[in-house]
Amino acid sequence: MAEQPDTPKILNEISKSNSARTKTPASRKQQNVRRRFIIMVMFFLPVLSGIVFLAYQQVQLRKELLAFQQEGQNLTQALAAQEARMQQLQQQLADPLQLVPIENGSAQQREADLNQELLAIRQQLTELQNRPAVVETEPDLQWKLLEAEYLLGLASKKLQLERDRVSALALMQLADSALLESGNVNVFAIRQVISRESAQLQAVQITDQGGLYLRIGNVAMRAQSISLFSSMRENFENRRNTELASEEIGAAEGGFVSATLSFLRSVFVWREWERIPEAMLASGQDVYIKQNLQLMLEQARVAVVSRDQTLYRTSLTNAGNWLQRYAVIDTEIGQTILAEISDLAGIDLNPSLPLPNESLSLLKGLIVSGQ
Repeated sequence: MAEQPDTPKILNEISKSNSARTKTPASRKQQNVRRRFIIMVMFFLPVLSGIVFLAYQQVQLRKELLAFQQEGQNLTQALAAQEARMQQLQQQLADPLQLVPIENGSAQQREADLNQELLAIRQQLTELQNRPAVVETEPDLQWKLLEAEYLLGLASKKLQLERDRVSALALMQLADSALLESGNVNVFAIRQVISRESAQLQAVQITDQGGLYLRIGNVAMRAQSISLFSSMRENFENRRNTELASEEIGAAEGGFVSATLSFLRSVFVWREWERIPEAMLASGQDVYIKQNLQLMLEQARVAVVSRDQTLYRTSLTNAGNWLQRYAVIDTEIGQTILAEISDLAGIDLNPSLPLPNESLSLLKGLIVSGQ
């Protein structure tokens, strides 16, 4: 009866632990959602900043254009007023019946002054008409620089994440074209750097995954027909038994000396094969040797697909050592297969790709300076 009050406590603890376990996946999901949201915000923040900057530039451009248009209208009105005054003065000078007397010197001076004012107003109007065209090219220039910066950044990401050299070269070419269209004389040095980086990237020897995969498969197929020491021993023993039988017959017919020489020659050859007893496998074990060799080559093919340089080189090195230990490599096919495996093992699956960091840094500096 004294143990009954403890039972509800135990049940409460069990229920609390179960509720804590049920809450754990939900909290993990919330953490994953927060992480994804933060990653998305970090990814889209530069894009939104660029859009806001361009929108700000467009608003400032419209304000400047409106101001220039208003100034142009004012100058046009002033020019019209001056032309009206000029015509009125010319009419007064040409009218001989004019009641107000005008001296010739003052009239000519006034006409010259008006002509100068009119000429100055026309020059201001011409400059004003040309200025909007210049102002309109400045946002285009800034946009081209930003476009080139975006393309170079995208090319760098293509090389780092996907190792896509073809797409990266195309993006770098587009960035160079954008700099050329900008018309800015300060981008010449950046274009030189882009040209050099493109040439360096083109010079890198990219591994042909499909061709390498097929080459390893061809080696594996030809390795099926290579001779192993186990089969060579069987052939040697059969040949030796045949020779011993013929020697016994020859000894009976040819005498003691020829029989002795044949016996010594057979003993010498037999000791030559006994020099590496660990490679002399029992009959039927050559199947397992070739299967292990096929597995090593298949591992190398898997490493090509996954671009695992360590697994690739280790598998081919083991395959070469396996052949040297158990296969007869002093034949033409043995030498060919061993040389092919050695050549394949020296291939780099992931060569270093130069990134357009220098040109991107120079371009960012030019954009910040506003030149």
